[in-house]
Amino acid sequence: MGEVEIVESGSLNSLTNGWENYGERTRIMLLGARADRHALRNHGRTIAIEETAVSVFYRPREERAEMEACGINHSAASFQFVDLAMADLGRWMQPLIGQGWSRGEVAIVAAGDASFESESWMCFHHPAIPIPSEIPLSESPASISRKAFVTHPGPVLDSISESDMDAIVASMASDIAAVVDEGGQDEVNSRDVEQGVDEQVSQTTPQNQEEELPVIEQKEESPLEAELRQVISLLVAGGQEMGDIMEHPQFIEVSERASAAGVDVWGMFVRLSDDS
Repeated sequence: MGEVEIVESGSLNSLTNGWENYGERTRIMLLGARADRHALRNHGRTIAIEETAVSVFYRPREERAEMEACGINHSAASFQFVDLAMADLGRWMQPLIGQGWSRGEVAIVAAGDASFESESWMCFHHPAIPIPSEIPLSESPASISRKAFVTHPGPVLDSISESDMDAIVASMASDIAAVVDEGGQDEVNSRDVEQGVDEQVSQTTPQNQEEELPVIEQKEESPLEAELRQVISLLVAGGQEMGDIMEHPQFIEVSERASAAGVDVWGMFVRLSDDS
């Protein structure tokens, strides 16, 4: 379980400067339902990660009209940007994937008078929130300075609410190999989650965050990891789409054995899908 520290003002760039020297990292966008924002803010408390992760939420204002023109219901959606270790990507996303979240790509473009190059982001979206082709923002996601949620590896900081725990139990019971039916998109009722949630804030932030992170040693691939990688590679070479591989009996069989042995199956699948 993770320990969440709240930094009153920080961006992904400022809070993770230099962290790439300690191991490969990645950045993702979570396009969730506004009603689930509280659960997403506390997501780090419900999972066990190996390296520190940082997330920042963004609430659109000036760009709302442009978002509506792109078909984005900003009042029903939650926009979160996360920086985390590549090795923790599977751990972070597996519970949400179990709840029906899907992966895609989205272009972040400058809205109005904003000026920054268009950026392509890996985006995981809630099953009831359709992913647009592009999202106009007034700032580059990595430079957005807002209240930041810094998740450190460690014990639970606060107790988890019953609603959050219900979601966790339901997600972990879901088969990671289940295929999400995205055909029917239900409209999400908008309900604003107020920010007056009691959260314990750490008194101080480390002056040099680089010193807080240990050097990550390259781990030798286990026989099960090698077998899983080979199965995925062979299925891809045989013409299988990455989305269909998760239903293939050969993948299901080896992934179940690998998961039972503690292998980060989803993380490996994501990395191999990026390479294919």
